[in-house]
Amino acid sequence: MIQRLEQCFSEALRQPMPTTFATATFEALPGWDSIAHLSLLLAVEKAFHIAFTSKEMVTMRDVPTMLAIVEERSHA
Repeated sequence: MIQRLEQCFSEALRQPMPTTFATATFEALPGWDSIAHLSLLLAVEKAFHIAFTSKEMVTMRDVPTMLAIVEERSHA
């Protein structure tokens, strides 16, 4: 699942992701900014057929948190 998530990030940010992707904060990723944040959320929602809550969208700041939410929603 982490590889699929990394692919979403790479495509949305139009950058290869660093080897530290799985533990990275969003701000540490190349190409990230507030506009890219919205694009990332939409890309991940579409790829995994899930929907983030408004609170999650605002408070989610790192890859491990997003991965946990995606894993939880994908198995629900």
